[in-house]
Amino acid sequence: MLSKSSILMVLLALLYIAPPSDAGGMPQLPVQVKQTLATPSSYTGLLPCASCPGMAYTLNLQPDNVFYLRWVYQGQAESFYDIGTWSVDNNILTLMGDHHAVHQFLVKDANALQKLDTQGKTIQSSLNYTLSRIAVFEPLEPRMPLRGMYNYMADAGLFQECLTGQRLPVEPSADNAALEAAYSKIRQLDNQSLLVNVEGSIAMRPKMEGAGTQPTLVVEHFLGIWPGETCGPSHSTALLENTYWKLVRLGNEPVILGEGDKQPHIIFVAEGKHKRVQGSGVCNRLLGRYQLKGKRLKFADMTTPNKACKTNSGLDTAFIAALTATSTWEISGEHLELSNSKGVKVARFESLYLR
Repeated sequence: MLSKSSILMVLLALLYIAPPSDAGGMPQLPVQVKQTLATPSSYTGLLPCASCPGMAYTLNLQPDNVFYLRWVYQGQAESFYDIGTWSVDNNILTLMGDHHAVHQFLVKDANALQKLDTQGKTIQSSLNYTLSRIAVFEPLEPRMPLRGMYNYMADAGLFQECLTGQRLPVEPSADNAALEAAYSKIRQLDNQSLLVNVEGSIAMRPKMEGAGTQPTLVVEHFLGIWPGETCGPSHSTALLENTYWKLVRLGNEPVILGEGDKQPHIIFVAEGKHKRVQGSGVCNRLLGRYQLKGKRLKFADMTTPNKACKTNSGLDTAFIAALTATSTWEISGEHLELSNSKGVKVARFESLYLR
């Protein structure tokens, strides 16, 4: 017969045995691992690649729940990046990156992360899918297309990146002059934040005040500025139907409203088998029907009262023309894009939730 002390030792040992993986490939969760990770930290590893010898990964986790991820295909010099936010739940590290891309890892312990498949399950393979923490944090400087809210005041630019929420000073070099000029031309209020697209990098640069360095936006190519448009809420995706969609672009041109103009918008109203669209241009109401089949979208019987517009007289006409030309739709986060039969984008909208 076992003594009380022996029974206690057996029970304590059982507490530290990880539950077995089920038939569905769910990852084994080491119960003794805490659901937190020390930051800042860098993890590296050579992971399998279907069409190359391997991919060299470097993952940085920062204290503000921001991650930078770099991968390089072996045999190639070019680096690829993703950035976004990270969280840990039930020992699963989730990275939410560009275009809502999701990367998941099992936190095996404080020094090892095991990559999971797209369903969040263990990859059944004898190959290596583990990233190991390195002793010294290795700063990354992502170089990629970036989108964020920009403003300029007191002779300095400030950029709040959409994916991470990071507020980055803008280095006055490269194509920054084109960004400043476009902003100065379009802004209507002092310190107004406007959405911009750039190609550039987030590089460590000396602080403007005090010692040390800080992440800084280096604008290599200014791509566009979009008044009336925002980043939208993080990690959310709007529904096509029964959502207020405000028009922010026609083709590749921003929609700029004049004084007294209404907000151009559409709402896809789904009521059983009946599908109707309602909305407004800058001065005319819009009414009609729509047909929806997967990613195919067709507007029909679009009508307006044809009220004369005092300003933006051509905008309503162009709006109707874009809807009439629509063939497909695509939602990314809180933005809806309509394209014609040739795949050319004819209109872009941003969701707006009225209270």
